[in-house]
Amino acid sequence: MHGYIVRPVMLACVMLGATQAQADTLDFLGFANGSRWVNFSVSAPNVAASGSVSSGGFAVSLNSGPSFTAYCVDLYQSISFSAPAYNNYSVVAGPLHAFANADAATDIGRLFSAGHVVNNAKTQSAFQIAIWEISYETADSYNLGSGAARFFGGTAASSGALALASSWLSGLGSVTNNMTVSVLEHRYRQDQVFATPVPEPSTYALMAGGLLGVGFVARRRKQPR
Repeated sequence: MHGYIVRPVMLACVMLGATQAQADTLDFLGFANGSRWVNFSVSAPNVAASGSVSSGGFAVSLNSGPSFTAYCVDLYQSISFSAPAYNNYSVVAGPLHAFANADAATDIGRLFSAGHVVNNAKTQSAFQIAIWEISYETADSYNLGSGAARFFGGTAASSGALALASSWLSGLGSVTNNMTVSVLEHRYRQDQVFATPVPEPSTYALMAGGLLGVGFVARRRKQPR
């Protein structure tokens, strides 16, 4: 089970508070389960860039709330674990983020929905690399070794993380997206993506019932005695 679905109700409450604020604070607590190094190269229609980067999910806290796992979708910026919490983040719906790949929000949702066990450095690296590939690749199919986004070498290759990412990407077409994808955006720092399960209809009914109950109690309290 991914860290992002351990506390879906608590995280939803944090997100609700974030959408009501003008600016959100994001604290990077470290890698959720370790990381692996990988080389990357992105080209047109992306802004050309290349280098080596550590790939793994981040344990983050939004507005001092409970920690959850987020993944980088920004190869052009940086963050630091030793820095104080960063201000001026904002939460946006995945489809509203400016991905190079028009299908990125949907396919990232499928990746989260696939049920992969992500609980160590190899799997965290594979998941992160797959998200980068989805975010930056504009070809009709995902291939880590070619196209507008390439990922190769490093300990991600020697540990098998690259091969695992490739296998997960190849199976996306058969996965139904049942996750809500959101992006934490910042002008000068890495943008982060995370996902939460789409509530079941029964959950909506329960929430609606709870709100009606709160309204009924509030009205009773206002009645003259």
